[in-house]
Amino acid sequence: MKNLLLCCLAATLAVSSCQKTSIRQTLEKAGENRRELETVLEHYKNEPLKEKAARFLLENMDGHFAHTGEAVDVYDNYMDSVFRHCNGDRVFWIMKYDTILQRTGLDLELSQDERLYDAQSVTADFLTEHIDSAFTVWQQNWNKQYSFEMFCRYVLPYRIGNEKTSLWRKTFTVPSWVREAYDPNQDNSTYAYGMANDILGGMRSVIYYPPQFLPDLPLTALEHVKSASCKEYAHLCVAVLRAHGLPATIDFTPQWGNRSLGHEWCVFFPDNHSFIPFNPGERLGDHFMKRKEDRLTKVFRQTYEKQQESLYMQNKGKEEIPDIFDTPYIMDVTREYTATSDVEAELYDDAESGRFVYLSVFDNQDWSIVHWGTRHGRKATFRDMARNVVYMPVHYSEENGTVPAGDAFLLDSQGNIHKMTADTTQRTTVEVKRKFRDVRSNQFLQGVIGGKFQVANQEDFSDSLTIHVIPHLKDNKFHVVHPRYTGKYRYFRYLSPDWSRGNMAELYTFNAAGDTLKHKRLIGNFHVRPWCGPENLFDGNVLSFYDSHDVYGVWYGWELEQPENVARIVFLPRNDDNFIREGEEYELFYWNHGTWMSLGRKTGNFEAVLKYDNVPAQALFRLHNRTKGSEERIFTYEDGKQIWW
Repeated sequence: MKNLLLCCLAATLAVSSCQKTSIRQTLEKAGENRRELETVLEHYKNEPLKEKAARFLLENMDGHFAHTGEAVDVYDNYMDSVFRHCNGDRVFWIMKYDTILQRTGLDLELSQDERLYDAQSVTADFLTEHIDSAFTVWQQNWNKQYSFEMFCRYVLPYRIGNEKTSLWRKTFTVPSWVREAYDPNQDNSTYAYGMANDILGGMRSVIYYPPQFLPDLPLTALEHVKSASCKEYAHLCVAVLRAHGLPATIDFTPQWGNRSLGHEWCVFFPDNHSFIPFNPGERLGDHFMKRKEDRLTKVFRQTYEKQQESLYMQNKGKEEIPDIFDTPYIMDVTREYTATSDVEAELYDDAESGRFVYLSVFDNQDWSIVHWGTRHGRKATFRDMARNVVYMPVHYSEENGTVPAGDAFLLDSQGNIHKMTADTTQRTTVEVKRKFRDVRSNQFLQGVIGGKFQVANQEDFSDSLTIHVIPHLKDNKFHVVHPRYTGKYRYFRYLSPDWSRGNMAELYTFNAAGDTLKHKRLIGNFHVRPWCGPENLFDGNVLSFYDSHDVYGVWYGWELEQPENVARIVFLPRNDDNFIREGEEYELFYWNHGTWMSLGRKTGNFEAVLKYDNVPAQALFRLHNRTKGSEERIFTYEDGKQIWW
């Protein structure tokens, strides 16, 4: 017992010493602003719990900052103004973002290095206002189940990302209807779940994918947000929940394992131990139900509190590390989301030296870092890697970026490692149909199955004749139909299956001589979404499409200049333009010991299939469109099919 007490005392003293050291680091960094921070501690000297909360903020403050500079100010003010005063569809908001990026784009990129540290800028009044307002919504009848530690970590913090600080809790105060809806005379921990659903379920998001770095918007600017990145919407959700005394934060994956880009989302904590991921407009728990095909690689949680296990804290400034890990405020939570395995990867003999090695996954044309590990000889160990993903070890430096450090490998669904090494002694033939995975494109393809092409002599199609029913189709590409019927008809239409919204990208009709049948006028029930009308059906742009607000009885077509027999129909369902395009130039590569090796160039054909002979077996491939486009995905070739990774 005596030894136990001594151990507990030693641990308590160690924690206390660490806290004092952390506060001292913040005060030293504060410089001329030191007095403001000391005033906060003095202010709460007779309120022990608030003093403890203030110490938590100060202990972890020294690394927190906001991006600053004239370009950031212009961007913030512009977006706040257009959010407040403008409305429009997705295209409208893309134009608004394009406008501000034309003015400030380069300067915003440069602003990544302009940092205003909290320790040197926040005032005592600002901190006490945030602390007091956070305590106002704590220990309400809907959140008494949370510990003080949960409160400090996920309700108390005055910032979420690297946005400019603001008194955002006033913007998102608890409305009276919320308080009245949850009986104030009864403590009920399930109220937290219901309240989160009520508050966030009505939100809607119009996602914008920024082409470059954008600084985090001030949280007050998100009150009227109309279109933004996943990150900004997640920030909004966190701010609203925290303003209601509900713990929340941001989780993110640096890069998906089988598609381009990464993702950020909000997580809500219904109690001290569990969490629920979500985004605006979703029911709690549905977030990953909508992303069943997307594979996680790593998941990290953003925290206000320093994480001693983070690469930043382990590195201690000794080596150059990637920007994504150049922060002490992230923690690895991958195993809480998916099955993981610890991986020991072999490194090349000529691999660069250094304590840390990284694992990367493919993102269009490049390998993107998702995790870090420690080197031991010619091997490196990586903890808690998500399965069913192709990884590659790399080294990192600011000068050279990522450099292959070992062979790519597949970590399969059982946690086994399979090296992705091309066998140049065995040769095979491959037929490639696409350069990017077909998940989304196939969803659109399934939407036309059962659709009908009809002709008639009455405009209401009361005398309609169905000349073709679209059968099951394997590939989303241009399809040709040769109807066989007698007679000539004045009207032609496509009758869409229910629930597909008429999603067709291109549609053309021809006579027996091969001439395009000219339209006299367009007909149909045109209850369409903006920019998605029937004119898209023959504009030559495979990415434009018809899209109706309706889901039942959607049809469209045209009156011909004179009665005709439709001898040929060419149609293309809504798609992603990643299938083989006629006339465009492609080049197939395979991965071999740290580099892409070309297997030659070919020109696309109408059949949308490229055949390559004498190809190394068991290789990892990439098809590049040299004419246009950016989306590309690595694949293997198994049983005559492209298998996407």
